[in-house]
Amino acid sequence: MKTTIRYASLLVLCVMACLSTGNAQKANALYFLSDAPIHTRMNPAMTPKSSGFGLGLSSMSLYMYSDLAVNDLFIPGPNGELRTFLHPEADKQAFLSGLDDVSSISSGMSLEFFTLGIRVKDMYVSMHSSLNLDLGLGIPKDLFSLVMLGMDPNASSNRFDLTDFRFNAMVFNKTGVGFSKSIGDIFTVGANVDYLIGLTNMEAGFNKLYIDANSTEWQVTSNGYFQVAGPSDIQFAYDADNRFNGVDFNSSSSLTNLLNSSIAGSGISVDLGVTVKPLPFLKISAALTDLGAIKWKKDGIQKVSSNGTFTYEGMDLSTSEDEGDEEGNKLAEELQGMVNFTKETVDKGYSSRLTSKLNIGAEAGVLNNKITFGLLSQTGFATGGVYQDVMAAANFKPGGIFQSALTYSLLHGEMSAFGAAVNLKLLFFNLFASADYIPLRYATNMIPLRNSYFNTQIGFNFMF
Repeated sequence: MKTTIRYASLLVLCVMACLSTGNAQKANALYFLSDAPIHTRMNPAMTPKSSGFGLGLSSMSLYMYSDLAVNDLFIPGPNGELRTFLHPEADKQAFLSGLDDVSSISSGMSLEFFTLGIRVKDMYVSMHSSLNLDLGLGIPKDLFSLVMLGMDPNASSNRFDLTDFRFNAMVFNKTGVGFSKSIGDIFTVGANVDYLIGLTNMEAGFNKLYIDANSTEWQVTSNGYFQVAGPSDIQFAYDADNRFNGVDFNSSSSLTNLLNSSIAGSGISVDLGVTVKPLPFLKISAALTDLGAIKWKKDGIQKVSSNGTFTYEGMDLSTSEDEGDEEGNKLAEELQGMVNFTKETVDKGYSSRLTSKLNIGAEAGVLNNKITFGLLSQTGFATGGVYQDVMAAANFKPGGIFQSALTYSLLHGEMSAFGAAVNLKLLFFNLFASADYIPLRYATNMIPLRNSYFNTQIGFNFMF
């Protein structure tokens, strides 16, 4: 199947992909639930009291962090129908006035299909394997203006600065071992070491991308690249002049074929953690996770680049506001041609680092720690920037059968988002479910207000 890379279409498709898929981020509401086996991924020094294993859907997590809130993207219509911000009758000026210079979206998914943990006195040894997807998108405000408004017919010339547009998507497998040990009654240290298998990586970015447009011609200044490292099922297509003309996907491609194909890249990542219990009712914890990168092999990389100023005549954006999908598709095709990507010889590989995270937590208990109160600070170091949250938690731990947590985000959702987690152990069966950033305020059509973060996780394990 041949897919043409179109920038205006890519804007919408990537946003929808981020909304429907979900970085290997764990749900923060699970952090203080000591019987949930998955919280060792957030801090390898924090381990469950029992041994256990999981196969298949051992854990699945989805997340999205965005500068765009849900009520920015979806707007109730006059008759109750739900419209997107691209609807012809949407207030485009109001939408644009609320945007930052660059709107960032980070998204990810993690599926753990095997986990094993063995408790031996004060030591805990684990093995795990997961499939992970990381997505990142940076959308300049001028790209929204170009797609939604086009050129101002009353201006002699319009400049659209699209330099900060970026896109990255990475699919990889993470397989590793972990070890933790208590040192006396106060300290516990832990570490995970993972082998990373890179399956596919896509990146696009620009040092310069300007469009100077008037009613008769566009001048495009472009210095950027688009590259893919991955299996042979993905091939760049070119026209007779060796210009980039889209991507060919083998119609027989599937996830199984992708996993069985030759390794496009590999690397190592490390998680480090420590807990300190200075008092019986107080525990302090800190961890650095996903410290690592994947090195992509030269032989599996395809790259196109653009460098120069190009002039295109006979194009007028002033009508793009009201002519709907047909005009939008025409604009998308024109944008692709104007960037003028051409084939580039790849002479060396490159590296992609993971989104590293710093977790710092404190938990104090009452009633023999059956009720605890926690505070968690998380800082993520993604390719496109740094994100941070501080979460307060109230945890209920009456015994080994049932544990629950109620959390509240101090930085996101405009003080109106909470989270919840439950861990339930019945004989040898252990179930857990969690969600962060559940909105408290809604507009019409149940659209959450000012909620731009989403994070959820479910899992099933056997514990003994």
